[in-house]
Amino acid sequence: MDRLSRPATLASRIAQTLRDDIAAGRFATGARLPAEATLAGTFDVSRPIVREAIALLKADGVLVTRKGSGAYVSETPGGQVWRVASAPEGGPTLAQLFELRRVVETACAEMAALRRTDADIAAMRQALDAMQRQADDFPSAAAADIAFHHAIAQAAHNPCFTGLTDFVSQQLLAARQRAWENTARLRDSDGQPRAADAEHAALVDAIAQGDPIAARAAATAHLGASAARMGLA
Repeated sequence: MDRLSRPATLASRIAQTLRDDIAAGRFATGARLPAEATLAGTFDVSRPIVREAIALLKADGVLVTRKGSGAYVSETPGGQVWRVASAPEGGPTLAQLFELRRVVETACAEMAALRRTDADIAAMRQALDAMQRQADDFPSAAAADIAFHHAIAQAAHNPCFTGLTDFVSQQLLAARQRAWENTARLRDSDGQPRAADAEHAALVDAIAQGDPIAARAAATAHLGASAARMGLA
């Protein structure tokens, strides 16, 4: 374990270094980590910084602590919480998150077409209707947009995909609101209907028809157009 410089995210960087050490097998499942004082010396930081790093890993389920004994590698050293590690410049960037969204949501659409229930389709159409009714209330429209894509992820009937979709959606919430505002301005200037409405409807129709190829294609088309509207294409 190398000593680190002192950036603002020092505790998170130490936590990531410890996470990497655990993943590499330097600390096995059930193993006790060195004492706080030892880790503080290794990283050349104060004990409160080490304590904060351990708290981060404990919150993610990587470590467990025992009063008076120290921190131990848990039975699930990979952690129980999914998060995006920050890039050196403070990422992830909007483009990186949207790239992840393209991969996850096209797969969700394909699986949803194979596994959807009537209740799943009803949830999608309800969210679609809410988006259309609340189009001029940008926070509400963005929330309905998130609910729409959440419904598609749920229709895949794999909680891993649902959790990942929800995480990315929350990271992109502000960008979604800006996209709704931009769409409203364009509609006011040229009188054209919102392109996203037709894209969403086509996606629901493909899933409802049980056509995984069409569903993936519709999701790909929608996400490509969304990226262009956000200036990411």
